[in-house]
Amino acid sequence: MSSEVVDSGVFRATDPVSKLRMNWAFTLLEAVLWIWSILVCVPYWLRDPDYGYGWFVPIGMFLFLWMRLGSQDRAFWEQCGKEGRTTWRISPWLIALPGLGLFPLEVYREEYHQSGIVLWAINMAKVAFSMAGAWWLGGRQLLMLTMFPLMFFLTAVPWPAAIAHPVQQNLMIGIAQVLTEILLWMEVPVKSNGAVLHLTNGTVGIVEACSGIRSLQSGLMVSLAVGELMWLTRRHRFWLTMSAIGLALVGNLLRTFTLCWIVEKEGSAAMDAKHDLVANVAMYSLYGVIFGLGMFLGRGRQGIWPRKDAGTWRERISQLSWEHVPDFRPLLGVTVAMFLLVHGWYQVLEWRAKPQTRPAFTAVVGEGTEKKDFEGSVWTRLGATEGDSLVRKDPEAPLGFVLGSHLFWKPSSMARTALHHRPDICMPGSGWKQQGKVEDAEVTISGRSMPFKVFQFSRVEQDTGKTVSALQLWGVWRNGKPVEFDFGGKLAGLPEKYGAIPTDRHMLGVELVSVMIPYEDGEAPIDLAKRSLGQMFTHQPVDETVGK
Repeated sequence: MSSEVVDSGVFRATDPVSKLRMNWAFTLLEAVLWIWSILVCVPYWLRDPDYGYGWFVPIGMFLFLWMRLGSQDRAFWEQCGKEGRTTWRISPWLIALPGLGLFPLEVYREEYHQSGIVLWAINMAKVAFSMAGAWWLGGRQLLMLTMFPLMFFLTAVPWPAAIAHPVQQNLMIGIAQVLTEILLWMEVPVKSNGAVLHLTNGTVGIVEACSGIRSLQSGLMVSLAVGELMWLTRRHRFWLTMSAIGLALVGNLLRTFTLCWIVEKEGSAAMDAKHDLVANVAMYSLYGVIFGLGMFLGRGRQGIWPRKDAGTWRERISQLSWEHVPDFRPLLGVTVAMFLLVHGWYQVLEWRAKPQTRPAFTAVVGEGTEKKDFEGSVWTRLGATEGDSLVRKDPEAPLGFVLGSHLFWKPSSMARTALHHRPDICMPGSGWKQQGKVEDAEVTISGRSMPFKVFQFSRVEQDTGKTVSALQLWGVWRNGKPVEFDFGGKLAGLPEKYGAIPTDRHMLGVELVSVMIPYEDGEAPIDLAKRSLGQMFTHQPVDETVGK
């Protein structure tokens, strides 16, 4: 065996074994980055049912790569060895500089806990790196062959909040409006407020999980997978994908209609009992129809299957242009060092953290204030450790009542996403539209001045046609300290102000308190809202609850 490394950082090898051995850093870097790409998506696949299908996507990606590469003949692999390209003529240490960017990127991901923008940046970079690897190893033909399987992985990456939330809200409200028209046409009494349908025997709330986005995302993934498995033409793949999107929307409409019909005929208890069954039937029926449509479009076509006349996999891989791959040993070292530095820092922060384990706020029940239960699906979505939903009768309130809420999350995976539940995201699901800018206010509770955010909303009541407004005071604390927000920009989907170094913010308890007062005419009752907060809640300094 003989081999050498030239000053440009490009490997030169004279036999297959040397090629494989000398490029261990490139192979290991590919493995490390793919593991990272998958691990950053795993929390979503675990806790968010919209992305539960994500577990199957990496398996599908590697299966499609194996099928496509395995079906090529010996001439393909020989041609790859001739077409491998490189334009890299710089020092390996300069190539390693992007690895330093992993420190702030990983910190940003940890601080915001799976920000969609960051996840897409990570996974797009990983897919681009793998495509570049295909270009170095086999030129254009290897790049084009592997492009679909590599990009298929992106179907499992969570959408950025700036895209997902508006889509969810529009789907929720759209489904409610269409169902209202259908039910009224069928002479079923129904009133709708945003994404909430009020029927004779109960209420059906179309929350995020019922918006249809889960069917849309998973249906898109299944259609792409079926198109690849059936080896459909590009035209047939396009029509299969478009059909899957339409079927997902129609299927979710039928599912929600079925639940509304059950509520109207049998009551809310029957709907709760049959909810999961109806959802599963609708979901798996969608997958079955997509698969059947794929078989119909692919009739007469022969699939792609591994060949045995192209040599062993080791022989095929050794024919690739490994000598065109840059020297990635410095970049691999910097990458591993950045990961160890970030997570070592977090380990120290976790060891030093003293998280709040009990709420500092307490709801005052009685004297006109009553508790009411959270809707089951809403409470599950919130994932709070404990909480209160309050209604206070007040003759000074424009409509005679004030609504209040209190939520507390102990340190947990759900606490890391507590700030996703905020008025400008959640209120539109009930038909409210935000009015004006978010403002600041100081409220006195138990003799202490506390910062709150002021939101204003409006919506048109379906039964009366009148426009009703609402003022909401909303505040969030982490370990007793107010969370600083900036609602001017929502690039990351979270308005919390961000720093560039690791903090212990996601290891601490989170507490949320708010009141909302609806009104029809006149000025926003800001003074009444402030007074109601002091009447509905008491506060104990968090220093007395930390660590208990």
